[in-house]
Amino acid sequence: MSAARGAVVVAAVAPEPRWGLGAREAEARLRQHGPNTLTREQPAPAWRFLARQFRSGMVWLLLGACGVAALLGEGADAVAIATIVVLNALVGFLQEYRADRAVLALRALTAPSARVLRDGVSAVIPASQVVPGDALVLEAGDVVAADARLLTAHALLTLEAALTGESTPVDKQVGALPDSTPLAERRDRVFMGTSVAAGTAVAEVTATGMDTELGRIAHLVRSAQVSQTPLQQRLEGVTRMLLVLCVVVGA
Repeated sequence: MSAARGAVVVAAVAPEPRWGLGAREAEARLRQHGPNTLTREQPAPAWRFLARQFRSGMVWLLLGACGVAALLGEGADAVAIATIVVLNALVGFLQEYRADRAVLALRALTAPSARVLRDGVSAVIPASQVVPGDALVLEAGDVVAADARLLTAHALLTLEAALTGESTPVDKQVGALPDSTPLAERRDRVFMGTSVAAGTAVAEVTATGMDTELGRIAHLVRSAQVSQTPLQQRLEGVTRMLLVLCVVVGA
């Protein structure tokens, strides 16, 4: 949003003096809540995702059994064990790699900047500096920088396909729907990562960063990196059986 168009939008929505924050209060809230970003570890090369699959003691036990089988001339057993290890590593690698890239894709949805009311004046700031209580000024073409409750809206339509799967623009109106309202039906809210298709609005920020709906999705995606797939659980069960067999044979 250009400065000129931003001034037009602010004039059109006629913001009230009580909307928005002062500069000092905004700084205090930024320290309290942290930057308005989807947190993510530093990008890791693919080989690190693969290396993580060999941290389990079970994997090293299988590799040891594979080596012993090979030394004893049990080629079929060695190949079978090696296959289990490779499958386990491949499944884990693909799961973590895809989850990492999915978080990157979610971050790409976020806005680089936002127009807010600070000390009663419209100002464009980096989206990372948006805090709860800020008053977002929105117009067509804007990407919403944080989750927010509408204070005023004029013919506002938003695109929420990335968040709710809704393919058509969603009509937004000022209201007071309860927090228990399903996400796709919260007509009085706008959400981080969605975009404004038409209209203008001012909205009070209610959540930033990982506390937003988009942040919750990012958290779920990241959690998938540490959960086991059914195949991995079965492979771990096979490993335990092999361990028991080794103990029985050794006895």
